[in-house]
Amino acid sequence: MENCKCFHHGLNKVIVVLVWLSALGFWWATTFKMTFLWMDSQLFFMDVVILSLLLLTSKFCGCCGKGSNVCSHSGDCKCGDCEMCK
Repeated sequence: MENCKCFHHGLNKVIVVLVWLSALGFWWATTFKMTFLWMDSQLFFMDVVILSLLLLTSKFCGCCGKGSNVCSHSGDCKCGDCEMCK
């Protein structure tokens, strides 16, 4: 699916980066048995879980053809216009 420039998808990209950084922090704190940025592995784990759930639930926004009459196969047609929608 094409990447639309709405605020929602920009925010999702930021959350993905935060999930990866939290996962790396969890790995660092667990592997070396020390805190990283004053957070232990339990706090990093909770951050990964909460941010992942937030990212998962934010997929149901109605953008890009979900819940609207815009065709998800092509950005320039309405649903029912192209052969894939029929």
